[in-house]
Amino acid sequence: MDRLILWDVDGTLLTTDGIAAEAMRAAMRQVVGPSASMERTSYAGKTDWLIIRESFPSLGGDGVAERLHEFAAAYGAGLELQRAALRERSQVFPGVSALLEALRATARQAPLTGNIAAAARIKLECTGLLHLLDLEAGAYGDDHYDRAALVPIAARRAAGRYGRAFAGQQIIIVGDTPNDIACGKANGARTVAVATGPYSREDLAAHGPDALLSDLGDTDAALAAILG
Repeated sequence: MDRLILWDVDGTLLTTDGIAAEAMRAAMRQVVGPSASMERTSYAGKTDWLIIRESFPSLGGDGVAERLHEFAAAYGAGLELQRAALRERSQVFPGVSALLEALRATARQAPLTGNIAAAARIKLECTGLLHLLDLEAGAYGDDHYDRAALVPIAARRAAGRYGRAFAGQQIIIVGDTPNDIACGKANGARTVAVATGPYSREDLAAHGPDALLSDLGDTDAALAAILG
């Protein structure tokens, strides 16, 4: 198992039908207060840490960092209250479960997601995917605000867990946004884009991923794209 596959979660593996985004906005309001001005920002491909920075620029980078744990606690608690709705309304995209199962024999697999760690766990639990990914080898939106910085964090954790280093093309980033592609390229990793999120194949192709898929429904095609 000489490869480390790092999976984005939202838009790549699953969708929560807007439940998580609503809980996140509520958590931000709870922590920052109802009267603070909240800027509109796209969430796709960004870490939760960066989303808070962009939503409340008046707090400044240090101010957000100081309150990140407070936000993570509020967001995690909000999602816990929504577990029943998450189980009912979340959807795993076609082919995902079969693909993750097929890759278990040949590669290590972990999340690399903009979600804070607690949110990633709850989403994966509620969709039945948790047992297919090693959360302790992943990296999350409360590890760093810059998605590119998450790759070496995950590689370091995976090395500690498995007793071997992963670098360059041994690391595969699978995601549905240009930010996923960019974070892989910044670290010399193989990049696989899948058009199951808000970006079309044409949008993703413009960023030059190593492989591009419409979805993960064709297991053989997805294996070829990921393993190269």
